[in-house]
Amino acid sequence: MSIFNRNKAAIVRFSGAITAQSVLPYIKLLKKLEKMKSVKGVMFVIDSPGGSAIHSELLFLAIKRLRDKGKVIYGYLEVAASGGYMIACGLEKLYAPSTALIGSIGVISVKPVLKEILEKIGIGYEVVKKGSRKDMWLFTRNYTEEERESISELQAEIYDRFIEIVSEGREIPKDEVLKIATGELFSSKKSIALKLIDKVSGFDDALEELCKTVNADPDKAVRLGIKKPFFQKIIGTSINNIVEEIYYGAIYKS
Repeated sequence: MSIFNRNKAAIVRFSGAITAQSVLPYIKLLKKLEKMKSVKGVMFVIDSPGGSAIHSELLFLAIKRLRDKGKVIYGYLEVAASGGYMIACGLEKLYAPSTALIGSIGVISVKPVLKEILEKIGIGYEVVKKGSRKDMWLFTRNYTEEERESISELQAEIYDRFIEIVSEGREIPKDEVLKIATGELFSSKKSIALKLIDKVSGFDDALEELCKTVNADPDKAVRLGIKKPFFQKIIGTSINNIVEEIYYGAIYKS
């Protein structure tokens, strides 16, 4: 490699649940990378159990945009489950350690019903609404059968989009993706067989392959991250994250 070579590789790590608060800073970071001419390649590390389907797709699209701008983006998957794997499908080549957990292709909706508990501890509530289903997401009652059908239709659309993303991103026929889109997690070895990843390797070896592709020095790779607010560092999460997890979990998660 020439001593005058200025090509660089960047390492970006995404960890935790997928919410608006966790994703939007990464979308901004990826846009900044578009303008960093010396950075030719990115190793995007994913350690995520999934989360909001909306924000999983937004980060997936941001990665695709950066690739369209000419950057080479590989992925290193530690845990890439559900929405975490949706994000991974925007990456050009996928590596993982032998102990990785990958897949969980599916959609789930969860809503706790707290009506009886609230009544037992003496907490009353009152709902005023316009629209027969406006309160369907509240924790004060069960869904009606019609509401369950409505949610199922919504899930079906999100599920179909997930299948489409996996099929296009990994170049696997849709009918083959449907066979494995059961919501289950796969080992790295099984993921290779299913074409969900490209190679099982250590991180340094994966980074070295990226750097060979973009003619960069792996020892000079730049680590880029997101600074968390001081309060969030102390408590490990934020009230916004908790609210988002409850809200998006009640609607749909991927």
